[in-house]
Amino acid sequence: MASNEWGRGGGEGGVGREVAKVQVHKYVTKDRLLDVTDMLSFDPKRNKLGFTLVEFDENYRAKTRVRHYVDVPDFKLVCWDILHGTFAEWTDHKGSQQEDGLQARVLTLRKDVKYRQPYVLKIDNGQGEALTGGAVKMVRATESLTLLMPEWDARKMAQAVLDYVRDWETVNFRKRQEAQTLVVVLNNFAANDGHQQGEQDEVEQPAEGPAAPQRRRYARAA
Repeated sequence: MASNEWGRGGGEGGVGREVAKVQVHKYVTKDRLLDVTDMLSFDPKRNKLGFTLVEFDENYRAKTRVRHYVDVPDFKLVCWDILHGTFAEWTDHKGSQQEDGLQARVLTLRKDVKYRQPYVLKIDNGQGEALTGGAVKMVRATESLTLLMPEWDARKMAQAVLDYVRDWETVNFRKRQEAQTLVVVLNNFAANDGHQQGEQDEVEQPAEGPAAPQRRRYARAA
């Protein structure tokens, strides 16, 4: 199911424009909507799932909207843990440069069995601070939303997301292989005996008689 959004192209610092995205999963309560969208890519750095959490009023008008973008390998493991009953808590930190400065995004998902709806999903968007190595630290959250989910609905979300990602990976298996294949050029390496190009093997000279001209054998590069 496709959903049209006005937002950041790709979620990483793009300008405001209409972007068509494929909806992977949707969960709705009386005043909240969680939308998980396809941002899958052959590039591992851009291979993500988009999470949009919206709070709306009694007239179904959006009051607050927060977003986060998770790395696919990380959330696949989260889904696996949810489906196998071993999940406890997971926090994901992201950030990107926006027109008004550095934005920090934090998604937290935890399970608290003492509640009737034990899964608590929280997304914070706010001002960020760049750290060494490219990480972004949340300085002050300007927008924050929390969503409670029953066990059954959390498992439905995990199953839907995991199935979708696995189907996409299967259909695009060859393209993923090509995109992740590294071509290594082996310079100065011989295929036959492993000698470096230019390394010389001298032919043994006869013990007597005039000195024969020295012959050299060069190994061909692979």
